[in-house]
Amino acid sequence: MPPNLNVISIHWTPYGSGYQRFSVDFSAPPNTDWHIVTACANQTTDEQAGGNPSGGCELVVDPYSWSKLASVNRDLGPVTVTVRGTTDGRCVSSSNSITVNFAKEDVLGTYYYWKAFVTQGQGVGGQIWAQVFGDLGTPEKDVTSNVSAGGSQLQATCNGCHAVSRDGTRMVVYSDDNDSDDEYTDVSGSLLDMTPLANGKPAVQLGTGANPNRMAQGGQPPGFSAINPPASYFVSSNGMPILDSGTPPQGIAGGTSSSNGYPTMVAGNQFSTWDSVGNFVGPVNTGCNASRPTMPDWSVDGKTVIFVNPRAVASWSLFYGGNATDDNHIFGGSFCTMPYTGNGRFGPASMFLQSNGENNYYPSFSPDSVVVAGAALPPAFVLFNRALDKSDAGANCDSGFCANDSFSNPDARLFLMPNTANATAIDLEKANGSPASLPVSLSNSYPRWAPFAQTYHGNKILWFTFSSTRDYGQRVLNHKSGMYQCYPPDTPEQPGAAHGSTFAQQCQQPQIWMAPILYRESQPITVDPSGVAFWMPYQDIQQHNHTAQWTWKPTPPPPPPPDGAPPPCQCSHILGSCGAANACGCCANEQLQCSGSSTCISVSN
Repeated sequence: MPPNLNVISIHWTPYGSGYQRFSVDFSAPPNTDWHIVTACANQTTDEQAGGNPSGGCELVVDPYSWSKLASVNRDLGPVTVTVRGTTDGRCVSSSNSITVNFAKEDVLGTYYYWKAFVTQGQGVGGQIWAQVFGDLGTPEKDVTSNVSAGGSQLQATCNGCHAVSRDGTRMVVYSDDNDSDDEYTDVSGSLLDMTPLANGKPAVQLGTGANPNRMAQGGQPPGFSAINPPASYFVSSNGMPILDSGTPPQGIAGGTSSSNGYPTMVAGNQFSTWDSVGNFVGPVNTGCNASRPTMPDWSVDGKTVIFVNPRAVASWSLFYGGNATDDNHIFGGSFCTMPYTGNGRFGPASMFLQSNGENNYYPSFSPDSVVVAGAALPPAFVLFNRALDKSDAGANCDSGFCANDSFSNPDARLFLMPNTANATAIDLEKANGSPASLPVSLSNSYPRWAPFAQTYHGNKILWFTFSSTRDYGQRVLNHKSGMYQCYPPDTPEQPGAAHGSTFAQQCQQPQIWMAPILYRESQPITVDPSGVAFWMPYQDIQQHNHTAQWTWKPTPPPPPPPDGAPPPCQCSHILGSCGAANACGCCANEQLQCSGSSTCISVSN
C-alpha cells in the first residue's frame, strides 16, 4: 500500500455470535506492536443492498494512527494484521491474519472517475469527479456539472466516458442525454480547459463557436480519445460511422445526428485529430488493415499511439428501427501502434499484438519513460484488458450475453506485456483476484496507470487503477445469490430495452481498485508481477464507479506549449524532467525531490 493512502479499514466476520471483544493487532518486530480493542457494537452495512446489515465488523484506523504505522514500516517487511475474538472476555476464541506491505514513496496525482448515480434513479447517469490521492481533507469534486460556457450536452444527465491529459490541463468528455441508454445517436464530445480548477473555478468548454473548423456547439462525434503529453493535440476514434439509415457510407461530414459532426469527411477506418483549443486538424489514416480503429492511448514520451484494431463491432437494432455499430462494443481486438511525427500528424501503423480470437482492448502505456543522454526512452509496458472467450470473436450480437464483448464484460481480466511487438502477455492473477486456471468473474475493467514510476526494495514499482465488481470486505457484497452484471438499455445485451429504466437491485456495483506492478529493470518479466488490489478509500461507496484516469499532482499549470516545445522550466511533475540531464527542477513549495527514475516525488520523514 502507498504510505500516503492515509486510511485503512479492517473488516471481519462474524458480528455477534457471543463475542464480547475483538482485538485488531498490527505486528512487525521490532518497529510495530500495536493493539486496538473494540466491541464492534454495530455491524457493518452492505452498500450494494442499500445499507442492509452485512453480518460483519469494521475498524477504520484514523489518519493520525495510520501515519504512525506507515512511517516506521516504509519499504520494510510485511506487517501482520490479526483479528482476535473472545466470547468470555479472557480467552481467545478465534483469530485470523493477513499481511500488508508499505511502499517507500508516496503516490502523487489526481484521478478523475465516472460516478454513475444509480441511487438517484438513472441507470447510467452521472458526472466526472476528481480526487487528489491521499488528500482526506479535501472532498472529491464534481468537475463536469457546472462547466463554464457549456453547451446543452454538458448539462446532460450523463457525462461519463472521458480522457484527461497527463498534466491535467485538458479533458475530452462524452455526454449523453437523460434517457439512460447506451446508443451513440445522442452522444457527443466536448473539449474542456481544466486549468481554472486550480483557482476554484469551473472548467471551460473549448472549441464552440461559429468557426467551421471548430467543434460545433453540440460537440464532437462520439468515440474514444487520447491527449498527447503537452496537451497540444488529441486524437479520437470515429465511433459511429454508420448513419441512422443503416447504410454504411465512406465517412461522416455533418454529423451522425443533428447536433454533432466533423467539419470534413472522416471515414470509419480513420481517426480525427484536434488541437488544444478544439480546432479540427484533419483525419488520420491509420493503416494496419484497421477498419474500425478505436481506444487509443498516447505514450508518455509523446512518440507513439497504441490503439485497438477489432475484428468486428457489434450491430444491433435500435428502438426506432435503425442500426448501431458503436465502437464501445468490439470483438477480437488486436493492438496496432503508430508513430507521432508532430503537428497533429502520424506515420503508418504496424501490428503490435495479433489476436488469435481473444479480445484485447483498453491498452495503456506505462508511465516509466525516462530521459537518458537527453533522449526519452519508450515506456516499458502495455497494460490492457482481455476477454478470453473466442466463441463470438468475429460475430455480431443480436441479443443475450456476448461473451467476447469489450463492454462491461464480467469475465474481463487484466494483462501486462512488455512494450515490444508480439511479446508474451502475462495474466495479472494477483490483481485479477483469481488464478488463470480457475478464473472468477469480477469485471476487472479499464486499467489506467498512476502517473509516476517509483522504487521499492531497490527495484521498481508502478501503480494502476481499474474498476471491478469484486466484493469489498463486508461493505459492498456483489456476489450474493441472484446478483449479476447489468447493462443499460439499447446494448447488444439488451437491444430495444426500455429507455429511462433503472438498474435492478440485483445489479453488481463496480468500484475503483488499485494494485502495484513490481519488477527489476535488469530482468525480463516472466511471471505475474502484480500485487493484491485494494479498494480506493476516497470514492463514493454507494454508487457505480468506473474509468479512473490519472494526472500529475495539480498546481496552477501554464498554458499548453506549442507542439514539440519543451515544458516550461519553472517546476515540474513531468516524468524525466528532473535530474542532471535536464535543466528543469522539482517544485520546492510542495517538498518534492528528484527520484532515481528522474521523477519528482514526495518522500515524507
